[in-house]
Amino acid sequence: MSEEENYTEVDISDIVDDSESYFENQASDLHDSEQNSIQNSEIINSEEPTSTEKKLPQAKTDVVRSTRLPMARIKNIMKMDPDVHIVNAEAVFLVTKATEMFLETIAKETHIYTSHHKRKTIAKKDLDVIINKVDCLCFLEGAMDF
Repeated sequence: MSEEENYTEVDISDIVDDSESYFENQASDLHDSEQNSIQNSEIINSEEPTSTEKKLPQAKTDVVRSTRLPMARIKNIMKMDPDVHIVNAEAVFLVTKATEMFLETIAKETHIYTSHHKRKTIAKKDLDVIINKVDCLCFLEGAMDF
């Protein structure tokens, strides 16, 4: 027998199609089993109530807002303006933070000036000098004239 007689004619596309569907089924079965095991481990490790317990709808997560100044007092100051009737909580927070940053800047600059002149007490004249010296505080010129 010759080698040609042993081989039968086979269409390779049939074999490729069958093997692709086989591997797809195997991959999807593995993927499903992995998903189930992951979900089971998440349920075991989670602190959430199980399906037998009632789940309450979760409220919007609260953002921790740490401020040094009292936000209620700043809200009252903002409402002193006759044009302002309602003040948003986010606006109050932003104004509070901006005020803190402003006071921190002016305090640091004044402290540096005072310590440079070898003094421990900040005086009104130090604030006047800093207001005139620092460009970002020039808008306060004349504000200390009282």
